[in-house]
Amino acid sequence: MTTFAIWAKHGVLRHYLWVTIILLIAAFGAACLLPLDTWQERLGILFIPFAFLMAIQKQKTEELHLFKQLFTEFNRRYDEVNEGLNAIPKEPADSPLSPEERNLLFNYFNLCGEEYLFYSQGYIYPEVWKAWRNGMIVFYGNSRIQELWDEESKTDSYYGFKPELFLKPYLK
Repeated sequence: MTTFAIWAKHGVLRHYLWVTIILLIAAFGAACLLPLDTWQERLGILFIPFAFLMAIQKQKTEELHLFKQLFTEFNRRYDEVNEGLNAIPKEPADSPLSPEERNLLFNYFNLCGEEYLFYSQGYIYPEVWKAWRNGMIVFYGNSRIQELWDEESKTDSYYGFKPELFLKPYLK
């Protein structure tokens, strides 16, 4: 999904009542202006906005449930690596990463890749992705982490997430 498609999808889900009102006005216009022979045909046109409303409400409820599951799972996994992750930038910039630090970072890179995957498919709200990305930028700004992350991203193992594209432009 493109960034525009993600924002459009969330925009429709967030403002579905306004979309329904616009569809209802259009349906009334069509029912009045089109040369329809029976009241059933006119009623069929007027049903379209209500079918849209029911479908969107169902979709919104299902996606909200999925989002909550993903959000909870991703935050739980981040909590597992948080302490060790925060310790890495405190070490001298020229010290090599220990095997434990590398394994912790691989877990974090996987988490970031999965978060990006679900965001790119429209299941993570843009505001949440922005907050998560801002956290990634902090860690990517550390030279020890950045070097490993850039090297790892060359394997294309993170569902299309490339830190040099999604994080580097935001570094100050």
